[in-house]
Amino acid sequence: MALAGVSDVYSASTNWFKAFLGIDISTSQVYRVSSVLGHQITLDLLQEVAHPDLAEQEVVYGSMDGSMIFTDQGWQEVKVGRIFSSLSRVEAGRKGDTQARFKLDSSTYCAHLGSSQEFIPQFEASLGTYKADPDRLVFVTDGGVWIQQYLEQNYPKATHILDYYHAVEHLAEFSRLHFKTAKEGGQWLDRQRATLLAEGVDMVLSNLAALPNVSLVAGESRSRVVGYYQRNRHRMRYSQFRARGLQIGSGPMEAAHRTVVQCRMKRSGQRWSDEGAQAMLNLRAAFKSERWNLVTERLSQL
Repeated sequence: MALAGVSDVYSASTNWFKAFLGIDISTSQVYRVSSVLGHQITLDLLQEVAHPDLAEQEVVYGSMDGSMIFTDQGWQEVKVGRIFSSLSRVEAGRKGDTQARFKLDSSTYCAHLGSSQEFIPQFEASLGTYKADPDRLVFVTDGGVWIQQYLEQNYPKATHILDYYHAVEHLAEFSRLHFKTAKEGGQWLDRQRATLLAEGVDMVLSNLAALPNVSLVAGESRSRVVGYYQRNRHRMRYSQFRARGLQIGSGPMEAAHRTVVQCRMKRSGQRWSDEGAQAMLNLRAAFKSERWNLVTERLSQL
């Protein structure tokens, strides 16, 4: 029942039992079983994951970010974490004639509705034995202050990367306010994107400083971008990161929002209690991490 409940909305998952087993199961039964098992594995998800030993040149990526769901208290943020090895990236077809498409064939996820202090132990458990090789950890995150403070304080030997696309978004906001036409702003933005990758953040900052003042609003936006880039310049060495073959974007994290949380918990008309949401998040994290044994082991203890 929990597997049905974690895969589809409770009311639709009852159809599985009718179709495959010829039995009638009520929506409330699926909900109760899923909720109980979801809460029972809470402590199991706090146990460190025993990852395989790292191969030569292998690195481990970690990301975390927030995703919103609708609850009895209104919209609340679910903090989601994803851990994966560089060797889990495999080719999955091609885009057009030449460009390869890739996917990740395995990841470890965690998800929590609540504070960062409550989320961090789950993220630590997901990192698990990878923490034994801190210099081979790569954290790709946005500009969240609490995220970066936690990572830099606890993993100073790791590589810290500001998501490139998040950095570009700040430039895009400024260009929309500063330039008179979308064409002119788009051309300037394209040049800065290339500059950021090839020549670095200091050159982009120089280009920003060279622009004339046009309006107060644009000037304030430029000041925000400059401050943001200056605070994060140590995480924006993109040419060096790419030379090491590292990913600089948070695409896997954005995908985690969709596959772990949104596809099951952000359907039309859905509203969650805090308790019900966390139970489902626990089940979704276990399911997508291929750790469903946590659930079956709980059942075997009954």
